[in-house]
Amino acid sequence: MDLEEQRFRDAERLLKQSGYTLTELLIASSRYKSTLLMMSDDDLVSYRMLYDCIAKGGLTKVEKGKKLEELSAILFQKSVDSLFDVYKNCRTSTNEIDLLIRWTEKARLSGLQAAFPFFGDSFLCECKNYGGAVKVTYVGKFSSLMLVTDSYLGIMISWEGVTGRGKWSDSQGLIKKIALREKRYIIVLDKYDLKKIYDKKESVFSIIYDKYTALRNETDYDQYIEKHEAEDCIV
Repeated sequence: MDLEEQRFRDAERLLKQSGYTLTELLIASSRYKSTLLMMSDDDLVSYRMLYDCIAKGGLTKVEKGKKLEELSAILFQKSVDSLFDVYKNCRTSTNEIDLLIRWTEKARLSGLQAAFPFFGDSFLCECKNYGGAVKVTYVGKFSSLMLVTDSYLGIMISWEGVTGRGKWSDSQGLIKKIALREKRYIIVLDKYDLKKIYDKKESVFSIIYDKYTALRNETDYDQYIEKHEAEDCIV
């Protein structure tokens, strides 16, 4: 047995002793912000260079958009090797998608997809390089794109985030409405979220998991709806 196989067998044995399945380990890694889901130091260097370049300013709108797309691709392609395939600038019959992200065949066959069921078979990622927060109009357009592509999760990476603090008329409010009525979840990552990854405080998976859980729990009101006593009297 060579050294690499020995290391694998040791890790396999420890996993079995812990009582975790591989899927359960990934779920827990996301929930508890494990370093297992963080990109390697080499990839982090590239990520930090892109982040610093954007943060420094002085880029044209096109340059900033390109840098943001490159940074976003690293987030999903390099955080965990062989987990996602990232397709850039994909076209539908009517739209162009910045990033289409799918599970790799290896991830699907190994059952790793089950660890993050809210990602679905694939999901969209759009990068918005506006000077300010993304307004409600674009959130509506992104929701429409998700509907056309039958996507239930969309990641919007916007340096300045989106408008509002949860009012129903602003971007945050519309995101809640879409989650409530259509069960389609738009997760926004802003410069502060990206900085947490930069500082190795969190992984992109733990951030998305927390935001998805918060959005879903806030809008899932079925648990509060109880049968009314008068229902049995209605014919």
